Amino acid sequence: MTEDRLIELIESWGADPDAFPETERAAAKALLAAQPLRFAAILAEARALDAAFAQLPDILPSAALTGALIASAPKPARAGAAWRLPKFAPWAPASGFAALAAGLFMGLMVAPAASAASDTDDVQALLEQALGYDPAALSEEIAQ
Repeated sequence: MTEDRLIELIESWGADPDAFPETERAAAKALLAAQPLRFAAILAEARALDAAFAQLPDILPSAALTGALIASAPKPARAGAAWRLPKFAPWAPASGFAALAAGLFMGLMVAPAASAASDTDDVQALLEQALGYDPAALSEEIAQ
């Protein structure tokens, strides 16, 4: 527990170490016991603030406000609501058909060009130009 963390705990939770989070309570108590004068001023300030808070009256919401809050809370979904189909959108079938038509068009236009360009000599020459070396010759050298 660092001094800065203890000061944060005092500022957040007040002067009573029993109000600190349980995971940090023992370390905070040990540091307070080891250096009581170091934290005396901040503890006095926190005690004064705790006393001021203790003098405030408890404010409870009225029954009307509580009822209004409960009535305005979101209602849980019904059990069968998860299987409902979404509302019909008139553009949904049209967009599906447009995507199908575009896919068919691209397939028909690209497939003949791809099959014509599959000549291995042209592909090999293109690879040599693009990479700057012959990948087939390199793989043969590595294999040896």
